[in-house]
Amino acid sequence: MTKITFLNHASFIIEYNNIKILNDPYLSGSAFNNGWNLLQEFDHKEYLEDITHICFSHEHPDHFSIPFLKSIDESKRTKITIIYQDTFDKRVKSFCQKLGYQFLEFENLIEKQIQENFSITIGKVPFYDSWINYKVNGKNILNVNDCVIENPSVANQIKKNIKKVHTLLTQFSYASYIPVNEQKEKALKCLENIKIQDEILKPNFIIPFASFIYFSNTQNKFMNKNINTIEKTYDYLTKNCNSNPIILAPNEIWNLQIKDNKKSLLFWKNLYDNLNNLDYYEEKNLYKLNELTDKSQKYIEKIYKKNNGFILKILYKLKILSPVNIFISDLNIYLNFSIIDGLTDISENKLNDNYVKMDSNSLAFILDYEYGLDTLLVNARFETFKTYKNNLIKSFAIGALNNTGRFMRFRDLFKYLNINFIERTLKKLK
Repeated sequence: MTKITFLNHASFIIEYNNIKILNDPYLSGSAFNNGWNLLQEFDHKEYLEDITHICFSHEHPDHFSIPFLKSIDESKRTKITIIYQDTFDKRVKSFCQKLGYQFLEFENLIEKQIQENFSITIGKVPFYDSWINYKVNGKNILNVNDCVIENPSVANQIKKNIKKVHTLLTQFSYASYIPVNEQKEKALKCLENIKIQDEILKPNFIIPFASFIYFSNTQNKFMNKNINTIEKTYDYLTKNCNSNPIILAPNEIWNLQIKDNKKSLLFWKNLYDNLNNLDYYEEKNLYKLNELTDKSQKYIEKIYKKNNGFILKILYKLKILSPVNIFISDLNIYLNFSIIDGLTDISENKLNDNYVKMDSNSLAFILDYEYGLDTLLVNARFETFKTYKNNLIKSFAIGALNNTGRFMRFRDLFKYLNINFIERTLKKLK
């Protein structure tokens, strides 16, 4: 018999015979530079016994949890196989193998059988995400986690490969920076995306998940104002979708049949009702201007070491890479960053509200880590006008691309010749 055990957020276990696959185990602690936390943490120890595989959809820390991987006893790691998409840089593969895990790479859309009546297909979604389909005893269990499936063409691409979906697991609320005045619209769009998936994929069941977090920093608390609760999501699915909604509480086991959701809904309602009383982190690890300047110089040196300087300067001339004005709130100063000049002081009266507000910790995080920009966009520890956010993205875009194994070098241009990648890039910069 096939069964699914929901753990928390985007993490669940799928079992069939002697196969026990753990998905995206983010089960404790903060994520995205002290920007996210689980609504509540739970003890999952008894459910994590005898895990045979761990499947990761992508590298975001609310899916790929390094502390979790390191928490597993070294003697057990050789008995566990990591399942992951094939990537340019092989970084995840190298990291997991060094920890002692077995590793199984999946090429895009190539189905692999791991046991009789149990096969897996992984589909890449630019820039780094992926959906995972488990075909178990003839039933397709599709985990799209937080892949953005916002239009019929994307859903139809999946349908071509999966055909009939039995169970769909999908995100139900927003997960990146949204100004307060746009949050209700974005929250509704998340639910409308599920309706698109329902209409095209026609699953028997829909499990809304991968949104059981709250924005847990004093700087991003405003993001919780209009999130979709599971109760609101259930009401929408009941009224607008043909599939049967399945609501699961932590450590609840589901046997792929219709169930009564009342108990699970009440469990989550009690947590959402208490959202304002949860713990919120206040940043204390701040930096001086000279420290930020030093980090900026090192960031640029690293960028030019990995990428072709001529290409970077051409992109800058074409304004594909643009400078960005930043107000550092704890230092009360205005700075400009560009891939050409690094950090420079600017006068406030030149800005006309065209700037991004953040603290020195967030800027330092961008400069220290190639995934820093992506982290900031997700944790929403900044403020800006919608149109000016593009300057922030374009200014630090090269580091973000390098983090996916893509570099601005002539010999690497083939990595950009993907229509889905190009479409997603243009959409992000609109």
